Amino acid sequence: MTRQLLPRRAALAILVCAGALSAGAPALAQRLDPLQMLMRADLNGDGQVTRPEFQASRSTLFDRLDRNGDGYVDSSDAPRRPLARQQVGDRLTKLRQAFDRNGDGRMSREEFLGGPAYVFAYADTDGNDVIDATELQVFRQNASEFRR
Repeated sequence: MTRQLLPRRAALAILVCAGALSAGAPALAQRLDPLQMLMRADLNGDGQVTRPEFQASRSTLFDRLDRNGDGYVDSSDAPRRPLARQQVGDRLTKLRQAFDRNGDGRMSREEFLGGPAYVFAYADTDGNDVIDATELQVFRQNASEFRR
């Protein structure tokens, strides 16, 4: 498997997961939506997303996912409402499992920030650690295709 295929496949899985989330928990889905993540990551508003901007944005996302503020995302951070908990819980579990490197059943800030950045790699088609406006537009088009 080539370096390009693994991020592409993982990014596509994330796109599908984010689309499925939107039906049951729109607020959480927006936080985890890859396109929204990239658009919010342009911290200086220059129309480009650098890897450091993406990492800073990811840190903010972790803070939102860590609802109880204990430095970990685990089952206690799932939504409180039963329907939302059921619809979102499995997806949060999959996210935790993907990033839980030490296997303790929870995702730490370090694991999340140091984990794979498949969405960034998928969008950064030229591999220069900057997603420019053209790459973002291509990513937007691809994302809309997977949500149909």
